[in-house]
Amino acid sequence: MTKKYQWNTLTALGGTMIEVRDGYALAELPLSQEVMQPTQVFHAGAIVVLADEAASAAAYGGSLEEGEHATSTKKFPYSVQLSVNLLTNDPIGPIRAESKVVRRGRMTVVDTEVRNRDGQPMALMRSTHMMVDASKVGPHLKG
Repeated sequence: MTKKYQWNTLTALGGTMIEVRDGYALAELPLSQEVMQPTQVFHAGAIVVLADEAASAAAYGGSLEEGEHATSTKKFPYSVQLSVNLLTNDPIGPIRAESKVVRRGRMTVVDTEVRNRDGQPMALMRSTHMMVDASKVGPHLKG
């Protein structure tokens, strides 16, 4: 297992990256007030955030070390297309997203499954990520 790390959005919601290696990531998100809709189940957006963060980590192909930024020498996977099927929801949590790279290239494709605590599928996502040199491209370079 590689060193644990966290991506900002997932961390802000209380989630954790459990495992990341080249082409694979596993992330977890507990149910909390921050990710719950009024019916006391996971908000669909929180499920998608979990899936997208795991997919991006798998596409990135490894961990961001302490103090490392995405503008380093490694190409960063900007999400450009997400196709998500929400199958069910969960009132207890935690939920886990498991991502696997299907195709690597300038446009990298990742499949992600989100499952509840019992291993039942909650969401299926296929995402496309444009691999970019973040030191040369991106909104952080403006102004």
